Amino acid sequence: MKVGLLYPSSNTYPGISFDFMDGLNALLGHQQIASHFNIIKEGIGFGAAEKEVYMKAEKLLLTEDVDVLVIYADEKVTELLNPLIMASGKLLMVINPGANYPHNWISQPGVVHLSLQQAFMCRLAGGLAAAAGNGYAAYVSSYYDCGYLHGAAIVQQLLQQGGNIRYNYINRQSYNDSFEIGALTEFLSTDKECSNLVCVFDTMPAQLFYKHLAAYDAGRMLNVFASPMMLEAGAVAALNGKQRYRVTGFTPWHSALPGTGNITFMQQCKRPANIFSLLGWETGLMLAALLPAGTIHDNEAAVQLLKDTPLQSPRGIMLLDDATHFYTAPFTKITYEANSSTPQTEYITEYTNGWKAFTAEQIEGHVTGWTNTYLCY
Repeated sequence: MKVGLLYPSSNTYPGISFDFMDGLNALLGHQQIASHFNIIKEGIGFGAAEKEVYMKAEKLLLTEDVDVLVIYADEKVTELLNPLIMASGKLLMVINPGANYPHNWISQPGVVHLSLQQAFMCRLAGGLAAAAGNGYAAYVSSYYDCGYLHGAAIVQQLLQQGGNIRYNYINRQSYNDSFEIGALTEFLSTDKECSNLVCVFDTMPAQLFYKHLAAYDAGRMLNVFASPMMLEAGAVAALNGKQRYRVTGFTPWHSALPGTGNITFMQQCKRPANIFSLLGWETGLMLAALLPAGTIHDNEAAVQLLKDTPLQSPRGIMLLDDATHFYTAPFTKITYEANSSTPQTEYITEYTNGWKAFTAEQIEGHVTGWTNTYLCY
């Protein structure tokens, strides 16, 4: 099977493409099926140059005549490829962290989506914040992170569940010694009724945020409702057991997940396993499921094959949602109590109702934001 791969790059995560390929190669090698695939690769940088992405996709489909096109890019950009995929009859696999989501969830013929479901997990965190105390919260993010819809997801669910946003704090500092949260702590000192922080940060600013918040004495318990990247190992390393606040959120994957699937994944990767190698491994699972189809000329039949084939991911059983063509998988709720560096974990396998509610909502009006793939900057 001939596979075209449009891979990303990132200054913040320079190993992203290497990790992704490590996970993909590890899966194909583990299942001893690598020889069945010819993978032709093209780089697309941060994924924001729509014309370049389109031309490289067209080249792989027309000149290289690939059976499957795998693209690691954002939904905003990959939507432009739908007419090309429909005309070609080939299969498109869209891979990204899931910080953005479609304006509507109508599935497209021949297109499947694999993500870390980050916006969905932000939505769930927003629901927790609404139920915490009086539901009053401050929205806290960085100038970069707030440019994706996961921020809207956490805020909208808080508001829908009866919560209230009392303050918006967008940090514009560099991720170095100049980073500070003075305006936020000033607000918290003024508004004593607000004890909840709904936060969306990448790992590096999250670590800085945790450190600065730990140095602040609010005189009351603060609750941080965190986006998934704030629960990555590099971020929670700042939770050294001396912080005077509680952190709660959801994460798609962590290294301590039980089960042989996760252990095998981590052992088979040559590089340290992470969320990018996880997406590579899971892409390999999808490709392996397509092997019985051989050369793909009917992309709708290929999608149906994937719908009929549950995938055993390191996360757990991964299913292709019939209505949206997005993969869903179990995830973990993580809580760090104040003055503790030991996480409390709850593995979530029943999420169907929450997912259906999330995908039933459509975005109305004009939406602005970054076009580069989340974490590619």
